[in-house]
Amino acid sequence: MKNKKFAITVFISVLISAASLGAWFFAVSRMYEKRLAITELKKTLLENDRKIMEAKEINSLIASVKKEKAIIDSVFLTEKDLLRVIQGLESIGKSSGVELKIGSVIAGEGSAKPVFNFSVSGSFEQLFEYFYFLENIPYLINISKVSFQKTEVAGKENVVLWRADFDVELEGYENS
Repeated sequence: MKNKKFAITVFISVLISAASLGAWFFAVSRMYEKRLAITELKKTLLENDRKIMEAKEINSLIASVKKEKAIIDSVFLTEKDLLRVIQGLESIGKSSGVELKIGSVIAGEGSAKPVFNFSVSGSFEQLFEYFYFLENIPYLINISKVSFQKTEVAGKENVVLWRADFDVELEGYENS
């Protein structure tokens, strides 16, 4: 009987040990599967983070390109914008202290570019300042003709005025 009890005890111990070992293998295999799943999720997370960073860089690039495009677009003018050029000529005339007289504006037909014919009068320094401002106006222009003439004011001695005649072609013009 002792042998039978001993055999039952050994059998139950082996059975418990086998069940414990099976449960341990099951738990370890599940942990391994979960670890693989976590590794895959981490890879996916890193890939998504990289995509988000690239998207942010692209958005900032698009924003900077929009600003640059607006600046470039402001240089190229259409028929509607010719008034803006004339206002620019008047503005630099006021800031340099000259008197501006616009002779003509020949709007470009076909592929021709508009030509502005105008004259300014004032002291030589004022004319030179106007010429400097005209060269730095924020439009693409070609100054095709400039002539300076010294004139004396009638009835006033020692008063010398200068007059400059300009022909300016608008280069940054798009015919719409």
